[in-house]
Amino acid sequence: TRLKQKRNELQMTQEEVAEKIHVSRQTISNWENGRNLPDINSLVLISEIYAISLDELMKGDPRMVKQLDKKIKKGNYFYFLAVLSGIFILLTIFHMISPGEFTATLLFFGTLIIVFLVAILIILWGLIGIKDKLNNL
Repeated sequence: TRLKQKRNELQMTQEEVAEKIHVSRQTISNWENGRNLPDINSLVLISEIYAISLDELMKGDPRMVKQLDKKIKKGNYFYFLAVLSGIFILLTIFHMISPGEFTATLLFFGTLIIVFLVAILIILWGLIGIKDKLNNL
């Protein structure tokens, strides 16, 4: 792969690269053999170590581009959920402090929705984090 080719051109071992990126040698091996792919932070470090642009680094590996695109979309999804949760929280607070027809039922369901959305957000965020950690083993 492109990663292995560049590392060999610089006459570096997997251990040397791993130490500079703060990952294990096995992680470098997995990246080079296509078992999984580096995250964006690792790619930036790799591009600095190998003295090539991110564009040049990724051009040779369409799988890497596809994976990064998926991660960006997942990140956008989480931001959307966070904004949506924030809106629900603000609406509930507004109803709590505004005079008028505010009922206990509205408070109950508003709170229930907020708790549900926040729980989903936390669970999904945790699962993505676990998946990323497993990919980097």
